[in-house]
Amino acid sequence: MRFSAQGEQGAWQGLIMARDWLHHSLPQLPLLLAVECPATSIAGLFRAVPRPLVIEVDELHYQHLSDVELIEPSCLPAQELPWLDTSRGRLWFTLLPPECPASGAQESWLTDLPMHLELRLGVSDLSCSSHLRLGVGDVLRITRLTHQCLLADCAIGVFTFTEEGLHMELTVADSSEQDVVELDHLPVRLEFVLATHAIELGALKNIIAGQLIPLAADVAQHIEVRANGKRVARGELVQLDERLGVELLEVYRNTGDE
Repeated sequence: MRFSAQGEQGAWQGLIMARDWLHHSLPQLPLLLAVECPATSIAGLFRAVPRPLVIEVDELHYQHLSDVELIEPSCLPAQELPWLDTSRGRLWFTLLPPECPASGAQESWLTDLPMHLELRLGVSDLSCSSHLRLGVGDVLRITRLTHQCLLADCAIGVFTFTEEGLHMELTVADSSEQDVVELDHLPVRLEFVLATHAIELGALKNIIAGQLIPLAADVAQHIEVRANGKRVARGELVQLDERLGVELLEVYRNTGDE
């Protein structure tokens, strides 16, 4: 079944298997029916139920559903779609709600992500032979002053010296060299940690090739997701075609969630 949803964050569209939804919504119904329920009847029931879907993701909360219709498998999108498992069955999304407008205040779980701020005074070019001849007492000349402010290796502005200290501006002096990057678009490095072990250096030196490191039986269900070194989620290891992925089971939006 295909349907449209209207929510606080905007409109979105989704797909759900009709019989899958019926099985999860009314698991006892097939036992009471002498014949299999027609798909058209399932679609009618889907329209009639006030809240046919239960979705815990805030951005997908909806006020009402509309345009419910049955579609043939041949009409399904050919490309892979984002999906979400719910208590009423798996949902596939053909249209996601638009992103919320950027506001001055970020969510607390994002504002304290550790970032590395670099104040780059300038640069100089040096040949390999000159580098080999460097010695204590030599003075290196800065051939090109940049006064760049970099965050996550991206230029976010420039700085100037004042009597009070350094003054930062979120612009770049020469945008032709390196475009300024908005703070909301800074890259965040995600790490997926299978397990951690406390081990002494002496024991580490004695590890030999082929030696097994013991892991918990459910380690694949406890993959730790870190953003710039901070724990932000926990997930389960899954197979995505020929690659590995992590399905999120918990997202730590508040400090107390970790």
